[in-house]
Amino acid sequence: MHPLALILSATFLAAPADKPAAPSAGQPTMDLTKVGPASRKPKDEKVVKKEVDDFLKQHDETAKKNDLNAMMVMMDFPVFMVTDDAKGVVEAKLFSKDEYVATMKPWFENMPKDMTTTHKYATTILSDALVEVTDDSTTTVGKQKTSGKSVSILVKREGKWMWKSMVEAGWGGMEKQPRPIQPTSAPVK
Repeated sequence: MHPLALILSATFLAAPADKPAAPSAGQPTMDLTKVGPASRKPKDEKVVKKEVDDFLKQHDETAKKNDLNAMMVMMDFPVFMVTDDAKGVVEAKLFSKDEYVATMKPWFENMPKDMTTTHKYATTILSDALVEVTDDSTTTVGKQKTSGKSVSILVKREGKWMWKSMVEAGWGGMEKQPRPIQPTSAPVK
């Protein structure tokens, strides 16, 4: 539970059920329709859902081209990334554009040519500018087929949806691991 929600819940639970808690002298009563989630309900969820679906489709098409530069345009830097390693040790970091490119470039340059990934997205629309995306993905390289889940946050900046945060298990400690060795036909510049 979000810390603010926990505080608010504790505040309301502490008040007697038959009479609302009186505000302290000099403190205004909080109108929960003006702050928090209730104040930011989407004006039209169908419109937001269509925009996000279009963004995810564009992302998938860009990813198939293995174009790191095109992917960068779809990100709101700095981006927050969270993962864990084989021992379950969690790593989390805010990445600038330069740090992200330095981390991802070797992977893009050495992506196996026969790798394919399919995505099944589920979105939760938080507001007209915030969306959570859960991705059930399946990746195939040669005869090896794997699946996994990830969670991301999209933000809308100046009318465009962009990645802001990504959480995916299993990438921790990768700087110590060998990179994929089959180069792509078009290395990232």
